[in-house]
Order: sequence, then C-alpha cells, then structure tokens
Amino acid sequence: MRDQRYIVSPAPHLRHGRTIRTMMLTTIAALAPAALWGVYQFGLRSLFLIEIGIGAALATELAVCKMRGIPHTLGDFHAVLVGLTVALLVPAGVPWWLVLIGAVLAVLLGKVIFGPLGGSPISPALVGLLIIAASWPAEISTYRAPRSAAAAWHAEGIAPPKAPLDAVAQDPSDINEYTTSDLFLGHQAGPMGAVSPLLLIIGGLFLIWRRVARWQAPLAFIVGLASAAAIGHALDPWGCPPMAFHLFTGAAMFGAFFLCTDFSSTPVTPIGLVVFGLIAGALSLLLRQSGMPYGPVPWAIALTSLTTPLLDRISLRRFGKVVTHAG
Repeated sequence: MRDQRYIVSPAPHLRHGRTIRTMMLTTIAALAPAALWGVYQFGLRSLFLIEIGIGAALATELAVCKMRGIPHTLGDFHAVLVGLTVALLVPAGVPWWLVLIGAVLAVLLGKVIFGPLGGSPISPALVGLLIIAASWPAEISTYRAPRSAAAAWHAEGIAPPKAPLDAVAQDPSDINEYTTSDLFLGHQAGPMGAVSPLLLIIGGLFLIWRRVARWQAPLAFIVGLASAAAIGHALDPWGCPPMAFHLFTGAAMFGAFFLCTDFSSTPVTPIGLVVFGLIAGALSLLLRQSGMPYGPVPWAIALTSLTTPLLDRISLRRFGKVVTHAG
C-alpha cells in the first residue's frame, strides 16, 4: 500500500481561494487610479520615481534571498507593493536617489529582518519612508505644482509650491485659496499618490468589497481625525483648519485605506481595529498641529502600530461559560 502522509492542523478546516499574491495584486490595482492621477498631475517624472521604487524593492529582496540561499519570493508581489507605496508617499520633485534609498531600507529594515511575510510590527513601506523623511527633511519636501493648478503656480520666478497643510500652517489666511471640491478632486500639491482623496476612497472601497481590507480601521481613522479636527477648530478657528481641510489634504485618505489596513502591523480583532483607527486619526491631527514638517499621518500610524499587541488583547466576546453548580 502506498505510504501517504497527511498534515493535520487545528479545526476549522476551511479553504479559501485568496492568496498573498492575489491580495497584493488587488491592492496594487486599487492604488493604480491614484498613481495614474499623480503621473498626470506631476508629469512623467512621477512614473520614473515609481519605477525606481518598485525596482529597488525587487532588487533588494532578490539580493537578500540570494545571499541567504533561499528561493526568492518576488512572485507574491509584496515587494512591488512596498516600493510602490514608498514612491507614492513622496512628492514628485524629490531626488530619484531618495526613493531608491527609501525602498531599499523598507525591504531591509522593515521586512526581511522580521522573518517571513507577516512579521513586521510596522508597515515596511512606512519604515523606509520615515527614515528618509527624518534624514533628508529638505529634499523630501520638494513639491511640484500640479498640472491642473492655476497658471500662476507654473510661472517662473515664483516661490516653490507648498502642500496645503504647510501653506496654511505658515499663513492661516491661505486657507481661502483652497476649496473643498478642489482638494477632494486632487487639484493640490502633495505626495504624488495621495493628492486625490476621491480616487483613494474609490480604491479603498474596492479593497473592502474584495475583502482584502476590513472596514473598521479606515472608518475609525476618518472618525478619529475628523472628530479631533472638529474639536480643534471649535477651540481655535484661526489655528486649526476645518475638518474637511484635514480630511482631504496630505496623506489622510491614503493612510486610512492603505496604511491602516496593513495586515501585519494592525490588530486582528474588530474592536482592536476600531481603537487602532481612532488613536491613529486623533494622533495624526495632533502631529499636524504640532508643526511636524513631513508625514504626520505616516508617523501617527507607525507609532500606533506599536500598540497592536496590546490592542489585540481587547475583546468584547467571551467564549464558553463558567459552570457554577456542577452535579
């Protein structure tokens, strides 16, 4: 009789067709509209930076696998997503080498040192992004005027464009230059893949519909940021911009739908996801108002990720029951 070996694992014995590869490809597809909008708004140099980010992440992961003498894992497309995310979270005017360094560090320090996929306590892309943001603050704040901006933005001899948050922080009266509709539709300077809240929301809802991401953390993040902004604006209308301004500028929607849904660095329980999102959203507002030069939302989500082991212990349901009268 033929010897057959079976692998026995704890119940329930369920099989689902979803794989890491399909999850990564679905997330990349969800980011594609926002990425293409960034290429349109800021020119082909944006596409070049995206290629640099993806290429550097792939090359780094391949080199590490070769050095360790193990089969490469490029086929799961996780390195592609990491490199793409790093590129989309920087302005189109940054030096190309900054994206390269960010993508390399994201894979080296944010992913492979933690073992197999899923062990990273912080999203690998955030690790690379925040290192370059802290190391080269001037270079990473090199914004470009979007194609759809007024002609005055593109005139020679004027000051370099600023992100709306930076402009209003320096001169609160500049808020009159921005309309909610323009911000929502993506007519603003900023990280090249995060300037269109509309496309990011559509991509995020696609992820939730495809069950690649859960809705609790994105919704809680938006509620946390909106609530903190509403309170701040009520207490200091001149110093804290309105709620809609905070929701539709910077990396708020990118953070809500594509950073708060990172499967390895966020809680697994629904209540944990809600608390995670609320903390990250409120902390984003506090870091913005503190004058952080770049990346308040990525910093807030990275810091909140460190609380994930604690948040995973939160549960509203107890299984089983205690027998009080045993016969």
